[in-house]
Amino acid sequence: LINEILDLAKVESGKMELMPSNFPLKELLEHSLVFIKEKAFKHHIELSLDIAEELGYIRADERKVKQIVFNLISNAIKFTLDGGKIGINAKIVGPDVEVSVWDTGIGIAPEDRGKLFKEFVQLENTLTKQYKGSGLGLSLAKKLVELHGGKIWVESKGKGKGSSFKFTLPIKGEK
Repeated sequence: LINEILDLAKVESGKMELMPSNFPLKELLEHSLVFIKEKAFKHHIELSLDIAEELGYIRADERKVKQIVFNLISNAIKFTLDGGKIGINAKIVGPDVEVSVWDTGIGIAPEDRGKLFKEFVQLENTLTKQYKGSGLGLSLAKKLVELHGGKIWVESKGKGKGSSFKFTLPIKGEK
């Protein structure tokens, strides 16, 4: 929590510096699922990974990309009920890579989507009150994606129908 607050402060003050390097995005995504594998197994949640064959190395700040993906998969596992599914998809879209972290969880009502990426905001309804969190993860993910020159958004068919958090990053570094 403290690190997320400090990172947000750095981004907002213009002091956050990216340390770009070339790294294999596929490996980063594969390792990200390892973080939730035990919890997923315990709750009978199926994990899926679908990465385009042609996706190789990207140029970005690897630590920051890990942080983005970790925030998204942490939310996916938190809001997916026992017996559900969570997955990561990645494909090339023009000069960018598009990564999607999806789940069959509690879903998001259309009227709540605009609140998701705001600092210290958690959606309040009967389904989300039982879940703890600071409300910083998505806000930080958004700022880190944008710092790389990418975009982030959410798609959901509504409550009880899961969600898909998608983001793009330039394959060859900041725009």
